[in-house]
Amino acid sequence: MKLLLTNKKSKLNYHVLESYECGVSLVGPEVKSLSKSNGNIDEAFVFLKNHEAYLINMYIAPFKQANINNVDPYRKRKLLLHKNQIIRIEQQSKKAHLAIIPIRLYFQNDKIKIEIALCKSKNVRDKRQDIKIRDLKREAKNYH
Repeated sequence: MKLLLTNKKSKLNYHVLESYECGVSLVGPEVKSLSKSNGNIDEAFVFLKNHEAYLINMYIAPFKQANINNVDPYRKRKLLLHKNQIIRIEQQSKKAHLAIIPIRLYFQNDKIKIEIALCKSKNVRDKRQDIKIRDLKREAKNYH
């Protein structure tokens, strides 16, 4: 497994409750660009409609050697999930008002996979607590 992109904001802003691995529908130049880690999933989210899942607002930089075949860098991309997984994700997100965000994007067996997660937003107090714990760990590591 070769890690390509990670969502750096996910640990700070969300509690991850459940995650799913899925494929993503891409065109050739997008795959080439992602193989060089030219993209961003920090602002991306998953949108469910008619029992289909779409990844919205994911940026993939245009591949310079494919000028003719390049597509919109922010286009919506279809996620490849089983129908029962989509229904389960939809029910859980509506029931508990959860966000569905991508966590990481990686190569697995020559295929690009994306890990999406059902997440609950952290409030300001939780974020401060996480920062405090991280700083205490860093200080303890410096003393030893």
